Amino acid sequence: MHKFFRACAVGLALTAALTVPSLAAEFTESADHLHELGLFQGTQQGYELDRAPTRAEAAAMLVRLLGKETEAKQLAYEAPFTDLQNWEKPYVQYLYENGLTTGATATTFEPEQPCTAQMYGAFLLRALGYSEVAGDFTYREATAFAEQVGVYDKGTVDPDHFLRDHVAAASYTALALSAKETDIILLDQLVQEEAVDKAAANPYQKLFTVYNAYRKATEGMEALTAMQITGQVTVKAEQENNAFTLLSEETSWIDKQTPALLTQRIVTMQSPGIADKTFTAESYTADGVQYSRQNGQRSRREILARQMHVLNEGYARVPLVYVQSMTRSGNQYEIAYSGAGMARLRQVFDAARSAVEGYDALAFDAISISQTVSAGRIASQKIEFSFSGNGLAGTVASEFKLQKVGEAAAFTPPSNLDQYPLVK
Repeated sequence: MHKFFRACAVGLALTAALTVPSLAAEFTESADHLHELGLFQGTQQGYELDRAPTRAEAAAMLVRLLGKETEAKQLAYEAPFTDLQNWEKPYVQYLYENGLTTGATATTFEPEQPCTAQMYGAFLLRALGYSEVAGDFTYREATAFAEQVGVYDKGTVDPDHFLRDHVAAASYTALALSAKETDIILLDQLVQEEAVDKAAANPYQKLFTVYNAYRKATEGMEALTAMQITGQVTVKAEQENNAFTLLSEETSWIDKQTPALLTQRIVTMQSPGIADKTFTAESYTADGVQYSRQNGQRSRREILARQMHVLNEGYARVPLVYVQSMTRSGNQYEIAYSGAGMARLRQVFDAARSAVEGYDALAFDAISISQTVSAGRIASQKIEFSFSGNGLAGTVASEFKLQKVGEAAAFTPPSNLDQYPLVK
């Protein structure tokens, strides 16, 4: 029976996790997609996604995304930079010749220095036809403008710890975006210029067509500064022939400007032969701290600063890098998660839970998301998946609906937050 109630505690952790932030994922699949299209190359050690990109690697990537690698390799090196290896020279020469880079100094490019999110954001914007000279953006604000046009996503790119992992995610995302003042996405442009093989590009073009329709249909989500979400979560599980069901009724208030998230839920546990038990729970997250209260028991714990930037990700547009496939039927979009999306799910739960014995052994499978859109917003969202591990197996089904937006969604944070004891 003790194990059974531990299993119920795991179930409670699952019900608490679907409206909370996620951490960064690993985007090996994005690197695989780019490699298949001839746009991303690894080193002798593989993709090396866990390290920062160099300035030379970023230069090579930009030239490839411009569809000019073949042309660049035919150029004679005349740029003034004296610190380049032979393989780096064609790429830097092309960028220098076309006014896309000025180097670090008059005579050095500093190819082995780390490429920052700011620099790579500027490179991707240039690949999409945006220009500092034309006044589209300034280099100082390149990261913010990259987020504005959709090249960067706060859930997939970490500007403070920029890695080759993020290069892969952002580059793959950029392929689905239209170039400045055109309806032609970058991948289509590369195919037209024969810089990318048409057959290799075809399945991605089909996915991008549906995804861009979804992106346009939900563009109103970007303008929301506050929202109220109501939802139901059902967890059905079994451990050692003990079956139970958890039914959670919950309301969440999301403030994207603070940012802050308050969720209140009523959870009912049902099991054959055991009287129903009802729990009340509340979680509030702001200023890098998550406060929890369940049946009057309070606790708080610190969370990563990065999580604060994606508090609304549980009810938002799904980033392209998390999508394995997407289909559309009228105003409804069915989304199957990629491996990166599955990693995101795991990290969502890791971020949400308190220490629950047996939780770490769980694996999550077969996640699917269905979103219904209306008036530029996600009107409702359903999430279903299964989990197993440590003798516990079950399913989670949830449905959330957008109720209020703007000032009408405002909430009052819990009082006496200093009385919540710290837990690790």
